[in-house]
Amino acid sequence: MSDTNELADLAELAAITTASVEHAPHEAQIVDSTVEHLRHAVAVTENGGLQVKAIDDRAAALEASIVPLRAKGTRTVSDVDSFLHELDRRPLPLNTGTLWGNADRGKIDAIYNDHASAVGGAAGWRDDILTLKLTDDPDWVAWHKISGQYMPQGKFGDTIEELRHCITSPDQADLLLIIDSIKQSTKGEFESAPTRANGALTYVYKMEVARTAGVAGRELEVPEHIMLSLRPWEGHPKLYDVPAYFRTDVVDGHLLLAVKLFPTREIVRQAWADLTAQIVDHLDLPVYAQP
Repeated sequence: MSDTNELADLAELAAITTASVEHAPHEAQIVDSTVEHLRHAVAVTENGGLQVKAIDDRAAALEASIVPLRAKGTRTVSDVDSFLHELDRRPLPLNTGTLWGNADRGKIDAIYNDHASAVGGAAGWRDDILTLKLTDDPDWVAWHKISGQYMPQGKFGDTIEELRHCITSPDQADLLLIIDSIKQSTKGEFESAPTRANGALTYVYKMEVARTAGVAGRELEVPEHIMLSLRPWEGHPKLYDVPAYFRTDVVDGHLLLAVKLFPTREIVRQAWADLTAQIVDHLDLPVYAQP
């Protein structure tokens, strides 16, 4: 019960009992209040004057009630479509509905009973919430997990084959053939050049690395980069181009291969901007940034 309601109830009680005080004693009366399940017992005695006792049945009523006395709790969905469908089914109140989001956590809270927007408006409980909690996309996680990790040729080929559906360039089948057939050779030699000033010789070591791939009758170019199509969160409506380096190395005579993603932080920022723009356009409400 708010302080305002309490004052209103007490003022009403005072008005009811003014005449009774003049003719004390007066037996107790039960008086209803403006708050449901809250009443007052009022009596007048010779020694104590006006006596008021609250009879608060709200806790018992809540226990016995089939439905809650007010909406409370957090409901969670995992994609933006479900989030917007639920907000269409149960819209945010105009005066107390707000949206708060954090890109790093992949989370947006729709609060139904926030503090009122009007100056001097009533404070809200902020405990009736619909939460959008985004789930990391499995392909996004898998490519980040192997990024920069050198693997033997066979293991690398098996790994890329499981994720081939994300590759947009070069051709998926060609890339798998390149991985299976790639060979790397290294040749190094010293070259000397005289210095005219003093006749001294300067020696320079030059190393050439040759990478070849393909099968008989079909030579394939080993790419410097590959292009992936990924999204940060499962169910996100858009896919984004993610470039990556295609790298090879020879260690103790064994060929190792790796994919190294370009930094993806800006892609996450863009995906978050696209997602929040969709929500803002649909609800005509801002999404406040949470720390």
